[in-house]
Amino acid sequence: MLRSVALVAFLGAQAGVFLVGPAVLRAEDPPPFLKIMEDNFSGKKNVHKAVKRQIDGESPDWGEVDKLMKQYAAAARFVGAHAKTKPEKGDDKSWAKMTAQFAGQAKELEGAIAKKDKETAKATLEKLNETCEACHEAHR
Repeated sequence: MLRSVALVAFLGAQAGVFLVGPAVLRAEDPPPFLKIMEDNFSGKKNVHKAVKRQIDGESPDWGEVDKLMKQYAAAARFVGAHAKTKPEKGDDKSWAKMTAQFAGQAKELEGAIAKKDKETAKATLEKLNETCEACHEAHR
């Protein structure tokens, strides 16, 4: 029985489909937007600030930065996936532009970190911060 459940879970994961109780979630379905923000970009969980602290330091711990970037990149992909959802506040076009822009800039950051390019990472973090502030101004 346990092998059957494991096989179904494995095949479902390969197809990008996950069973959660009676519901079926596709891998491309992002979590609710506010949950993404709460789990990744607020309080002690703020991965943006954690990456920035490392990059702003004299000699970043690139292993730690890489670990943080994995979380950041996943969250940014979820943010980008919300480009087609309706914002709670503000213009739909602005929302689509800013969420997609954030996801694209996070991809740039991921590339800079993969290359251990501290200066590009710093500049990209600044662009990301500006995008966050603009989005909060328009949609929060």
